[in-house]
Amino acid sequence: MAFFRIKKIKGKEYAYMVESKWHKKGSRQKVKGYIGRAYRFDLKNNVDFLRHSKIEDVQNYIQSNGKNRIINDLVEWELFKFGISKEEFSIDLGNANIKKNKKNAALLINDGFMCSLTLKKLLDFKPEGDEQTDGYRLARAFVEAGIKVPQDIFVGLCQKLFSF
Repeated sequence: MAFFRIKKIKGKEYAYMVESKWHKKGSRQKVKGYIGRAYRFDLKNNVDFLRHSKIEDVQNYIQSNGKNRIINDLVEWELFKFGISKEEFSIDLGNANIKKNKKNAALLINDGFMCSLTLKKLLDFKPEGDEQTDGYRLARAFVEAGIKVPQDIFVGLCQKLFSF
C-alpha cells in the first residue's frame, strides 16, 4: 500500500510517495516517487462551503455542475480557508498541477497532501461498478488531497456519479 512520507532535508520538508513491503526482518519502505516541496498551512478563514460558494440549493448546485467543477469549487474553498495565494503557488486544476517557482509542491492541509498526484486522482476518478467500494475510493481521494467535503455535497456527488 502506498502512502505519503515527509522527509526533512536541511530544514525544509519534502513529500514522497512510499510503499511498505514486508521482508524477513520486518517492514521496509521503498520510495515510489518524489511529490515536491511540502508547505504547511494553518486555518485562516473558517467559513463553510455553502456560504463561501454562495450555494442556496445543494441539489440544484449538484445537478447544474459537473464533477470537475464541483472539485474545483472545493479546492478553491480549501485554498481560501488556509489563505493560500494563487500568486505564490501556481495551481492549474485543468492539468492537475501545483507548483511554486516552477517546481512541484505539496500543500499540507487538513491532514492531507494537496499535490499534483492527489488532484489528478480526484479529477480522473471514475466509478468501477460497486457503489460502496467506489464511494470509499472517492472519500479516500478527498481525504488524501486534504479536502473536507461537506456531507451533503459528497452524497450528492456520489448520487450523480453512480447513476449510470
